[in-house]
Amino acid sequence: MEYNFKNQIKFDEKTIGSEQPCYVIAEIGINHNGDLSLAKKLIDAAVFAGANAVKFQKRNLESIYQKEILENPTLDSQGTEILIDILHKVEFNEDDFKNIVDYCNKKQITFLCTPWDIPSVDFLERLNVSGYKIASADMTNFPLLKHISKTKKPLIISTGMSSMDEIEKTVIFIKNQDVPFLILHCNSTYPSPVEMLNLELIPVLREKFDVPIGYSGHESDIIPSVTAANMGAVLIERHITLDKTMDGLDQAASLEPDQFKKLIEYIRLSEKAKGEPVKTMTRGEVLQREVLGKSIVCSSDIKKDEIFSEKNIQVKTPARGLSPQYYFELIGKKSFRNIKKNEYLQQSDLS
Repeated sequence: MEYNFKNQIKFDEKTIGSEQPCYVIAEIGINHNGDLSLAKKLIDAAVFAGANAVKFQKRNLESIYQKEILENPTLDSQGTEILIDILHKVEFNEDDFKNIVDYCNKKQITFLCTPWDIPSVDFLERLNVSGYKIASADMTNFPLLKHISKTKKPLIISTGMSSMDEIEKTVIFIKNQDVPFLILHCNSTYPSPVEMLNLELIPVLREKFDVPIGYSGHESDIIPSVTAANMGAVLIERHITLDKTMDGLDQAASLEPDQFKKLIEYIRLSEKAKGEPVKTMTRGEVLQREVLGKSIVCSSDIKKDEIFSEKNIQVKTPARGLSPQYYFELIGKKSFRNIKKNEYLQQSDLS
């Protein structure tokens, strides 16, 4: 079966792909703790850091959880009980989200959001979002993916907590929906141990699925995310917080504003350093070569037809004559001319 899919996606006229600068998303998620003023401060922090977009999360808890668990979370695990209690407290209403979208427009940063259920997709469509992020927990949720795909808007799909077989099945499913998408390599441990990130998977996933690959990081440091960008990740997503010690599920695995700014600075610097796959000497290198390079010179007067040997030629700085790479090629040859001591040998002396 042939698939019609794109090798790049676009949010708010910003193209994301292998030939473009790495796109950086500041994941606010629920780090706003249900406080609209804090959400705006986090948007400001993302703008300060130089992020391309901010991302929030939207849930309809009645659609996600069974009724009896919502009414009595103790019926499930303690983790579920804690999570549901937090999610009730942090969920924004429609007016809050409209306020956030307006603020993002004012600050000229793209608003993105992760819908955790179908009603949340319909909700976000009313806000005219430019695309959707799929959480790792919903990478296998085909009914949700099918519903989102009907919008024909670009998708970012995280692959944490998934096997390679599951990723492959989802990629095939999305390709059949004929929507532009990319997938994010991800370790869904908060925070993620650096030794478990397996960033070598980034080029493997790109080769295997022939789609753009990004990276969603939950480690505490910034170096792995810079490494991911250097390994071909076209998009980097990291959580942002004003303070890692704040209350919240994701704060410890987030970057504070100065860290986030440094991350983007390092990514942009690494992009400059990549340059092009050509070997040329810069003007500075040419000048250095003239000062520090080496040449073959005569260590004594040499007469025409005299044989070059280790007794009458030597290697000296600077680089004004024949390269010492030709030293042993020159040994045993006759000189075509009279050459004074300390005179530089030239290419013509080889001919």
